[in-house]
Amino acid sequence: MQPVLTLDFVSDISCPWCAIGLSTLLTALERLPPQLAVALQCQPFELVPDAPPGGQDLGELLTQRYGSTPEQQAKAYAMLRQRGAEVGFEFHPD
Repeated sequence: MQPVLTLDFVSDISCPWCAIGLSTLLTALERLPPQLAVALQCQPFELVPDAPPGGQDLGELLTQRYGSTPEQQAKAYAMLRQRGAEVGFEFHPD
């Protein structure tokens, strides 16, 4: 069957939220009726294109970029781990 719908999934492969999103999307696609064929195309995207070659401390980056505090980041990490576990991923951001 020819695809009826083409989806572009744009993500950064190092982004855990992108992994959660892809997993959730794949689960949703499995629930579609068989007559709705979907072609999934994964497209690369760099969330931090100006990152130094050796990387950067994530907490430092989040503070610079979003002004988040260590306490806010800890809550976000907890949410990330919980949501990841719900879709079968185990994240260790530290």
